[in-house]
Amino acid sequence: MVKKGLLVILAMILVGCSYQGQKLSSYFENPRSIIKDPHFTSYKEKRDALESQYLQRDITYADYVQGMDELDESYAKEVQERDAKISYK
Repeated sequence: MVKKGLLVILAMILVGCSYQGQKLSSYFENPRSIIKDPHFTSYKEKRDALESQYLQRDITYADYVQGMDELDESYAKEVQERDAKISYK
């Protein structure tokens, strides 16, 4: 029975089990991709979009810095709120 279970697991790995549309091998190559923080993911996407706008010269440097400061402050606030909910203090 144990041998059959191990054989099934090995077969699933060899076939390339997928999780959320990604192959299992991608998790071995980048294990950090398993755990994702939705707050950080949203923050990172907004930050990348703002940086892209600046690099394409759609906004000025002053607007870029102001936008980055606002993003940093809002993300820090979200983290503090989340930590307050998690902690028992």
